[in-house]
Amino acid sequence: MNILGGRRVVVTRADEQADELSSRLEAMGAVPVRCPTIRIGPPSSYEAMDAALREIDGYDWVVFTSANGVRAVLDRLEEIGVASARVGAARMAAVGRVTAGVLADHGIAVAFVPDIEGSRSLAAALPDVTDRRVLVAQGDKVDPILVNVLRGRGARRVDAVTAYRTIPTPPSGPALRELRSGVDAITFTSPSTVAGFILLGPEWRELVRGVIVASIGPTTTAAARACGLEVHAEASERTMGALIDALASGLGAGKEAGQ
Repeated sequence: MNILGGRRVVVTRADEQADELSSRLEAMGAVPVRCPTIRIGPPSSYEAMDAALREIDGYDWVVFTSANGVRAVLDRLEEIGVASARVGAARMAAVGRVTAGVLADHGIAVAFVPDIEGSRSLAAALPDVTDRRVLVAQGDKVDPILVNVLRGRGARRVDAVTAYRTIPTPPSGPALRELRSGVDAITFTSPSTVAGFILLGPEWRELVRGVIVASIGPTTTAAARACGLEVHAEASERTMGALIDALASGLGAGKEAGQ
């Protein structure tokens, strides 16, 4: 029996990020309920980003920590008139296959993707770092581990630029109506998605009553618990597949417990 079949599962990712998780849930027979609790916005200033992008061909590696970072950088390159041919002078690294896929969709070759998705894996496994110049395009709410490890591994220079901001936003409109109509589970993929959900105010406690909550990892779990939100399942790694596996386990345990 498919434990996910017919279950209404909330996807709190931003609209532009929600396709992969929603599609995977649908393939498992679940009903994804898109209820974004974050939105993606521009950086507070483009100064540092523009300065780096204007000399992008001077970097040995350009590292992307998310698909949003890829989109933001490519849009900005066009905005400031940097020729796409200059991008190819550097090697591209992506934190995971979805991020790599966005680069490939724009005709940009990806030289490195870690076997295990995540900034820590990328930092530890990125080859040919010693005495190299590295540009890291990231969001404003990012673990500094990537930059710190690359510097510790002997990179000559690591420039980290904020390519976009992640803005917690409470659900509203049709998404909130869907949430209020009843769901079986809710997924959180970052501390920011938790923060946006909590911005609903006191109502969030009623909305999660009897609902299985699944988190993509320990940082997100800690953020949820700090807000008083119980987490029933945590992914073993930061991938959508692992999150769905954890969700299925949580739903199975909840069913056995009579939730």
